[in-house]
Amino acid sequence: MTSSLQEAVDGFYAACNQLLAGDPSRMPEIWSDSDDITHLGPTGKIHRGRQAVMEQMARESAQFKGSYAALDPHIVATADMAYVVCTERSEGMDLNGQPITVNVRATTIFRKQEGHWFVVHNHTDHL
Repeated sequence: MTSSLQEAVDGFYAACNQLLAGDPSRMPEIWSDSDDITHLGPTGKIHRGRQAVMEQMARESAQFKGSYAALDPHIVATADMAYVVCTERSEGMDLNGQPITVNVRATTIFRKQEGHWFVVHNHTDHL
């Protein structure tokens, strides 16, 4: 758990890189345990609720191997809500071992709960 928003943002990208290395185990730590969380990622489907989001994170960890970086992130925050907008670049290998680079627009929303920042929504789409 992180009490600083910047730590939460950095933790999100560290967990995403771990996920792209095939290990989604940090995702439950950084996402809110509330059932109102959502994820709209590479499948184009909205995943609603903690169980659905965590299951999708596990599926995504098996789809692509590589690295993940936020390019020029812009953070806006209030006392208990924040969002990050940026472009993200993933580079690595697809399931067939072919090199791939993916650039997306991204928005990640955080909520402060009991003094700690957690992800409550993540949305990406291709540029």
